[in-house]
Amino acid sequence: MKKKIFLFPNPDFDKKYMGGISRLYQIFCKEYNFNLEIIDEDFLRNHKPQENQKDLLVIAGGDGTIHKAINAIPEKFLEAYKLGIIPTGTANEFAKSLNLPYFLEDAAYLIANEKEEKNIFHKVATVNDEYKFLTGLLYGVACQVLQSTSQNAKVFWGSFAYNLPGFMSLANFYDHIKEFKMDSMKFQTGYLIINNASLISKDLAIEDIKDENRDLFSFIYVYPHVTPSDMLWLLVKNQARLNILQDPSIFYAQIKEINLEFDEKSLFMLDGEIYEFSSHVNIKHHENCIEVIYV
Repeated sequence: MKKKIFLFPNPDFDKKYMGGISRLYQIFCKEYNFNLEIIDEDFLRNHKPQENQKDLLVIAGGDGTIHKAINAIPEKFLEAYKLGIIPTGTANEFAKSLNLPYFLEDAAYLIANEKEEKNIFHKVATVNDEYKFLTGLLYGVACQVLQSTSQNAKVFWGSFAYNLPGFMSLANFYDHIKEFKMDSMKFQTGYLIINNASLISKDLAIEDIKDENRDLFSFIYVYPHVTPSDMLWLLVKNQARLNILQDPSIFYAQIKEINLEFDEKSLFMLDGEIYEFSSHVNIKHHENCIEVIYV
């Protein structure tokens, strides 16, 4: 009996990759004799996976596409899937955090030649026990940069498309400054990142994250007193992959569970998708991990 692959593609995947679905069909079906079924969110909401083995879910897209897929899967079936990632989005931070192949064919061959003993079980994070995410949560000017980058720019420039909006948004940092409370700690910031995936995904220097604990959330914010030149220097250091986590403009810690309180509803971004949250926001790890086909 042929093995089956459920393919969950980004709507632009086939066009963006000039027949991307046909290219995957050639590898999975012609070369490796898989059955390939293209699915959507409704399928994942209603599908009941096999009981005796995991269903193989191949996601062709970026962080937002992965986010949509895992949030469509009912809680009780989260462990019934293993994920194969074809990283064809803009930032591809989840794939980058795991050092997965970037080229379509390389990623497809990795999945087709899966070695189960090398697979990893990645922690799934939740917001208020409702929304699941694998990569990270953003607030403030970081969120604005992602929102203001055009789709055409992302297609043409890839992750470099974020650079110009990043520089242009420096002055807007102060417009986003909000006071938060996390347990007993109060702080203000216009730039907050809570990462579930490794900070390798943020192109940080290896020396910066050599002591990173991947079982904890990385909690980073920029202090409100920074000047535009400080912000510019942080961007330059990040692009040059210089150490930035010890910069005096940045607060960095690793935390097991996060409870945020704040005034008024605010926009946040989860894995590239916009959400509006009210206080308070609880961020913790789901009791189940998800299996990912790994190098």
